[in-house]
Amino acid sequence: MFYLLVFLAFVVARYISVNERMDLLRAVRFEFLLGLAASICAVLRLVRQPPAIGRSRPLILWMIGLFIVIAIQVPFAADQYYAPMVFNDRVCKFAVLAFLISAMVDTPKVMKAFLAAFLFSVFYITLEATQGLISGGLYWQSQGIMRLHGAVGQYGHPNSLGGVSLGSLPFVVFLFLPIRNWLLRLGLLAVLVTSMICVIYSGSRTSYIGLLALLLWVWFQQKKKLRFAAIVLGIGLVAVPLIPQQYVGRFKSIGGKEVEGGSKIARIQILKDAIVVFQEHPFGVGVASFPVVRYARFERSQDTHNLYLEVATNLGIQGFIVFVGFVTVMLMTFRRAAFDLRAQAVALRRAARGATLQGPLRRQAVKHLRELDFLESTAKAGAGFIIVRLALGAFGMDMYEIYWWFGSGLAISLSGLVVATRKRTRYLAMTMEAGAPA
Repeated sequence: MFYLLVFLAFVVARYISVNERMDLLRAVRFEFLLGLAASICAVLRLVRQPPAIGRSRPLILWMIGLFIVIAIQVPFAADQYYAPMVFNDRVCKFAVLAFLISAMVDTPKVMKAFLAAFLFSVFYITLEATQGLISGGLYWQSQGIMRLHGAVGQYGHPNSLGGVSLGSLPFVVFLFLPIRNWLLRLGLLAVLVTSMICVIYSGSRTSYIGLLALLLWVWFQQKKKLRFAAIVLGIGLVAVPLIPQQYVGRFKSIGGKEVEGGSKIARIQILKDAIVVFQEHPFGVGVASFPVVRYARFERSQDTHNLYLEVATNLGIQGFIVFVGFVTVMLMTFRRAAFDLRAQAVALRRAARGATLQGPLRRQAVKHLRELDFLESTAKAGAGFIIVRLALGAFGMDMYEIYWWFGSGLAISLSGLVVATRKRTRYLAMTMEAGAPA
């Protein structure tokens, strides 16, 4: 329990950026110390009882490969000041989260606690921004519209606020039905409301595209796709007229003219420059070094504003191949976990149909089925989380963000849980078939 509490405290502290909120915590490097304590707890946990990894071995190898590819590009980076800083402060520290999740989250109960900590953190961030919207303290004009900002530097930009808000939505959508407790459902609804407010009022076209990608993913997962599409259409017909017109216009400007500013023209120019830099440096310019190389080549210094060109220009063709392989294997790991968990639930229900369930056996079977449904939904949500990030990556620089390590850690943990739950599923199924009490 102590190990778990330290781990959950680190998750919350990292996501809400406690170091930015108190000078004392920043002075003592509280997040680093808490992360170090969580890492020690995870190592002790591994020594005592190594968790299963299931079918996630390929993902672990791709993840290590990505880390190595990034590390190799640090000493050769064109920006020798910024590259080591990014590697240490973002890549190394964020990779620790993948290790912590895969090492600590080894039961359905711990998975629920971890997701609760994550969603609480997002709720804290989005509630803070919503309060800033009401008071006006975090809401001011930018690019011709009023835009909502985050309360701390990490989420200060509207695009960052919209992105972190979107990260909660796959889990809210997929976990709402498997969670039977209505108090917890009300909590999920609260996260949904504040997150959607932040997505809409951020005025982030990138977030709007990410929201569409999430809707497509949820639609793809539905058995009755036409009914789901009709429900979404009905909600849209009611909700869209309630959205302030400036944000409707902001969404339309994705394919049309902007109200103010020239961000679209600037982004197009950046993409053209990035392609030229990649052609001239096919093996990469180094970690976080595109702005320096771009300025030397074109006297323009903005970064790529595109995940895929960021990877290609920074890490080269070899890094791009590894990143694509890493993301692909991660999504496949989520898919396998969801499929295996669903197969267990089907097998258990089939065994239950031929048995008379009473007393403790019935309670154990019902509880285990709910856990399987919860974990399957978590796998779908994890895949949706990564798909949203890939959609956002078309307009943002996310290579050195925490999302990929969060997703890979979650996928490894779910693969291990498939192994753990399979033992329990077989035991219950055999008990039902034998007609003996569990």
